[in-house]
This record gives sequence, structure tokens and C-alpha cells, in this order.
Amino acid sequence: MLDSNGLAEPLMDPPDAKVDIVFVHGLTGDRVNTWTSEPTKRNPEPVFWPKDLLPAKCKNARILSFGYNATVVHFWPLSGSKPVVNTTVDNHSAALTDSLIGLRDRTKTNDRPVIFVAHSLGGLVCANAVSKSYGSDKAKENLAEKVRGMIFLGTPFAGSKKAKWAKIAADLLASLATTNADKVKDLEERSKLLMEINHNFARFIKERDRNRPWVEIACYFEEIPTRVMGKNIGFIVDKESATLEGIEPLSIQEEHADMCKFEDEYRNGFVSITDKLNTWIKGFEEKNQEDENEGGGIRMGNIHYHAPVSGNSGVVAGHVYSTATNGATLTGTQTNYYGANWADRR
Repeated sequence: MLDSNGLAEPLMDPPDAKVDIVFVHGLTGDRVNTWTSEPTKRNPEPVFWPKDLLPAKCKNARILSFGYNATVVHFWPLSGSKPVVNTTVDNHSAALTDSLIGLRDRTKTNDRPVIFVAHSLGGLVCANAVSKSYGSDKAKENLAEKVRGMIFLGTPFAGSKKAKWAKIAADLLASLATTNADKVKDLEERSKLLMEINHNFARFIKERDRNRPWVEIACYFEEIPTRVMGKNIGFIVDKESATLEGIEPLSIQEEHADMCKFEDEYRNGFVSITDKLNTWIKGFEEKNQEDENEGGGIRMGNIHYHAPVSGNSGVVAGHVYSTATNGATLTGTQTNYYGANWADRR
């Protein structure tokens, strides 16, 4: 029986794992049911795809699913002049960070890249976790630096208007037949912190682009509007809200609650997500190998100098060209040849 909160036991933990893939559910979800398709005539058994399907596609990944109390009153924070009296997204982000640090310390896997796969508001838990960790204590900053990929499924990056955040909140609540939206008041005020998370995460991404290996990001939006008890309530997180600036939006042909459930490996969403994961993981491995090979050398274009270059008073260049006459001119008092002695070049 899987625990409802925390990371519990890995869903897959091969001895040669090179990356951690961490699933994070959203509002009112849990670490298993969010990712589990219901039995159908075509497939009479429920499918918990991170455990039942993904290991065959990502064979060198440790697969984890994080759970937390995602009831409305424990997620949607009060802000401004009103006190925070319940657990909030900040606490869930801190729990996610601490759980990962603890597991990676115990298993001596702190250097592994991390990829998050998050549904709905779970994406904001992840975004908050990495942006809060950045510039924090050494262990948290190290974890943030190891985050190399994030897949967001219907996560609201809704911009700067509190009213828009409030509408998404109201739509999410309306999509839950067992939830009475009247129980949650002041949604615009409660949305202030979520706007701040969006802003801080964008700053984190820009900083990583400048100074460290960048974070691969994929944003998926729902193609089918949500229906509750036969009533069409529309798109919970529309294409515009689900997409970060500069990221090409991708679609999954399901409604919001079902865009994170796949009953078999042939679903388009599953194929797209696993293709992304494998492309990223391959890229991480190639980058690590490249770093090991290059050591203290220089890389320009497709020319590699694997040893440190010293004593150069001229120019070391790869692919110098110009479309203008005399547009590329090299001058200097000495030319050094790397990889061969001068006597061999005469």
C-alpha cells in the first residue's frame, strides 16, 4: 500500500539509474489516483502509468511520485492582510524539496539530474520549490541546480491579473462535483501568492539560462472542455494560461482532469511525454560526457581543444567568416599550431 504523502518507495529504481523523474499531482489529487486511468472495456484494469508503463520507456530512470494534502483549504493560501491559518503551497514545496534531498542523500545520488512531471497546480508546487531553493542553503541550492527538466500538464501560468487566477480557481472548484465553491471565499486575494510564484519562477529560469545548464521545459494544455454532470464548464486552464512565454505549447486531447492519465502506451499524450523525457535524458548524458572529455580545453563551433591553451599571442578560432570583402581579417605577431609541432607544419 502506497503512502498518500511524501515520496514513499520509488515506483522504479534500476541500479543503473541516471536521472530522477518526480511526479507531482495537483489540487484534490493524490500520488496514485491522479495518474491512474479507470478501467474501460478496452482495458479492464486501472493503469497507474508512471509505474505500469513508464519504466519500459525510461529504463535508466528512478521514478518517484510525491503526495501531499491537496484539499482546497490546505492548498489555496490566504495572503495580504489575512493570516495564513492552514498549510499552503509554500509548505508543500518545502516538503517536496526536503523529501528529495533526504532520499538523494541516503542513496548517495545527489548528482543526478531531476525532471518534474506535474499536473495542474502541482506545477506551481514544483515551480515554487525550485525558485525558493535557488539562493537558499547549500543542499537546497544543489537540488535546484540539478533540476534539468520540467513537464507541466495544465498548469496555470495565468499572468498578472488576480481576476484571471480567481477564474481558474473557480473553474477548478466547479469541476469537482463534491466541492462547494461557496466554501472558498476571496479567491482573488488568495491568488496573490500564486502570481508571485509565477514571477519568481520566470526569474529563476532566466537566471539558469545565463549561468547554469538551462532547464528543459514542456507545457501541455487540454484540448477538450470539462463537463460536470452533463454541463460544459469550459476549459479549466486554457492554452494561453497553460503556456510559459517563449515555450511552444503542446496539446493533449483530453479534458483537464484526464490529461494526465493514459491507459496504454499508444495514447498520443504518453508518446509525446516519453519522447520528451528520453530526448532530455539522452542530452543530459551527452552533456556529461562532453564535459568529462573537454576538461580544461576550449570549444569553438565543432572544433575541440581538449587540453588547456596557453602562451597564445595570436588568435585561436573556429569558423571565422564574413560576407564582406576583407570582413574577416586575423592579425597578430605569432601563430600557434595546436595538435602538431611547428616542425611538422613546415
